[in-house]
Amino acid sequence: MDDLESRLCEMNLEILSLEEIGGAHAGNIYKVEALSDNENTREHYIYKEFAEGRDQEVEIYKNIEEIMTPFSRVVNVWETSPQAMLMWDLGYPVKARYEALPIAEKKILISDILKVLASLHGMDTGQDKLPVHQLNAEWKDWCLDQLGKLGSRKSWASPQWKRTIQEVYERLDIPHYQTKCRSVITHGDPHLENVFYKDNEVWLIDWEWAAIGSPLRDVTILMQDIYDEELISYVPEFYLQYMRERGIYLDDNDFRSDLSYLYIDHLTMMLAWEVEKYFQGHLSEKRIREIIEWKIEEIERVKTEGMDRKNKFSY
Repeated sequence: MDDLESRLCEMNLEILSLEEIGGAHAGNIYKVEALSDNENTREHYIYKEFAEGRDQEVEIYKNIEEIMTPFSRVVNVWETSPQAMLMWDLGYPVKARYEALPIAEKKILISDILKVLASLHGMDTGQDKLPVHQLNAEWKDWCLDQLGKLGSRKSWASPQWKRTIQEVYERLDIPHYQTKCRSVITHGDPHLENVFYKDNEVWLIDWEWAAIGSPLRDVTILMQDIYDEELISYVPEFYLQYMRERGIYLDDNDFRSDLSYLYIDHLTMMLAWEVEKYFQGHLSEKRIREIIEWKIEEIERVKTEGMDRKNKFSY
């Protein structure tokens, strides 16, 4: 912690308390209470020290600081080892309270998040400062590996889960799909643990996967964190209508096509990650089974819709 203390000291901040935040994080995260020498005020921060090989967010911040600023609460970034980031403490992620909300309040919260994503997607700078997102077989391969490990440890793990993943990627040729909507700046990982609501505003953290891509990239990552049929239908419809109200036209067929392919890919990605969280002891056996069964059913549903659409336009 010598690095943290010296870095805050250089900012005229005296550490009053320090607490490590547990969980499945890509690095070490600390909650910091500090006293400002300049104003003699107590402030609360989050200090994130990046794990080796997971420090892309530092480079992203350097490249698009002016774009991130309206959507994040970054205070300082250190490029020297250990690379780290200091942010204002935004409290708890939306996911911590989301499930307990009635559906009407969930819709309001989701709408607010989608409006922020739409604002990000409407920005017209940074096209040459970010990588380009493209679908590939990475998440499929990881998910099949994770489900294989799960099957070797638990008798309740169904072999059909792997077959479903394999079949949908082959039949829809997901790794070679080229997105159709106009490319925009995307956050890349706006699931509900990376979204905060503070001071009546929505804030986004963890920008390491920011890239140029279809706006449906962000929309479908948000969707995979929602376990309700009504809300799953609500998300893309609200986003499409909101974008059109802002004067941004999205072709309906392109929108539906990107929605299907990216949603399947992100369901698969997060299915693998949820299994990893189960292996690390962060999820119960009951919960991981519920998650897998829901995501597999969603993949089956979207596959059928995608195949119908693909057959329709092949004539």
